[in-house]
Amino acid sequence: MVNSVGQGQNIQVPNYSGVNIQIFNPAVAAPGAGIPGSNVNAPTYSTNPYPANYYTQNLAQPVQAVQPADKKKEKREIVQLTDTYVKNLEMYLNNQKKDVRLMGAKEVLARLQEDESRKDDPALNALVNKMIQDPYQPVKFLAMAALDSRAATGNGTTVGLLRNMQQQQSAYGQDSLKASNILLKMSGKTFEKEFEVKENSKSHHKDEA
Repeated sequence: MVNSVGQGQNIQVPNYSGVNIQIFNPAVAAPGAGIPGSNVNAPTYSTNPYPANYYTQNLAQPVQAVQPADKKKEKREIVQLTDTYVKNLEMYLNNQKKDVRLMGAKEVLARLQEDESRKDDPALNALVNKMIQDPYQPVKFLAMAALDSRAATGNGTTVGLLRNMQQQQSAYGQDSLKASNILLKMSGKTFEKEFEVKENSKSHHKDEA
């Protein structure tokens, strides 16, 4: 039986499974239809509310670890440590003239300072040991400077020479003090460790001003 105009019509459709399906007649306006702000009888959805690749794309991508910035590198010319060159340095350090030995000592220090990776070089450290034993004080001073600045790390022979120097009173006892200081530095082992770089609060406030 059809209801009067203005009322919705519910039709009971029997189902063989025993479930009744209710069908709303869309031709009949529902109460409140056409009034702004009123609720519609049933929400309208798009046929596919999700993107096409919703189930296939990886929505939970792992967070990429922040890679540290590459260190800036530069190329520069340095002297190659060939066998011939090292032998020439040794010849200069064996020369009877003290000025020639000083010339060779300056070259040894220059080769150490131009490349930090050479601090453990066996040949250069052997030449430094020869310089420590030089009777000419300026030559000995350059060897001590190389060890004190850690431009040369030294070796077991270096430790023995410095310990002997501790017992001497050459250069008014200054050699003994320097030897003790170098031995203390050589006893400490170094390694690389990352530290957090903190902004300078003073400069930050200065920029804001």
